[in-house]
Amino acid sequence: MFIYISLILLFMGSTAIYLSKKPKLSNALMIEGLPGIGYIGKNVVDYLIDELKAEKFGEILSSYFPPLVLMNPKKNGLIEELKNEFYFVKKRKDIKHDLILLTGDTQSIDMQGHFIIGRKIIEAVQSFDVKRVITLGGFSTGALSKKKPRVFGAGTNEKIINEFEKYNVLFKKSPIDQIIGASGILLSIAKRHKMDGVCLMGETSGILTADPRSTEEVVNVLAQYFGFKINLDKLEIRAKEMDKIIKKIEKIKENIVSSKKVQNNQLGYIG
Repeated sequence: MFIYISLILLFMGSTAIYLSKKPKLSNALMIEGLPGIGYIGKNVVDYLIDELKAEKFGEILSSYFPPLVLMNPKKNGLIEELKNEFYFVKKRKDIKHDLILLTGDTQSIDMQGHFIIGRKIIEAVQSFDVKRVITLGGFSTGALSKKKPRVFGAGTNEKIINEFEKYNVLFKKSPIDQIIGASGILLSIAKRHKMDGVCLMGETSGILTADPRSTEEVVNVLAQYFGFKINLDKLEIRAKEMDKIIKKIEKIKENIVSSKKVQNNQLGYIG
């Protein structure tokens, strides 16, 4: 009985890409930023979409996304399906390449779904002459820090690693052992499709929901690589706000530690 139900669910799984237009792109690059650690990838791509005035041209809907709908942020009572979205920017004076930007509400919650959705994404963008894939994510240290966040990387070949090392991305002797989720799977599938790929991971505590300081560092790497000028004022304001939150958290921790020391001293010696 259970095997029968599992087989039905397996074959019911579906993923579809809907395109509202087909932009003519040449020798393009895709930048992926889906929700993950510190929301770094998503926040970077969403920021680029706004700053570069990217145009939406497609959506991905999948039964491998979580079983829920979102309420419209305008509080009008309408629902919104979970989806991933494609945007594009054409090559121009301040941008050296045609770009496809992939953002979204979620990643797959199913292991098989990651491969199915990833394959559909790569096959779709390859039809728009995408030659290189850049995936974005976060690397969690597990601890808050006032230090400038580092950007770690992993590439599909030495050539792309050498290119990004020029912008202080750390590839060699990295503390990272594996890349879980879309950022890693998309690189693997891209490599099989003879496409170059690199994953950029901003260093973050993993404690806070979003990390604008790490987001800013990843945006800086991309701005240098692509040669476009981008206004970072909004990110810097968020980073300063986050620094204040970190200071408050550290103060709370200090008070807790201090309180425990006082309690221990009051216990005295019992023997």
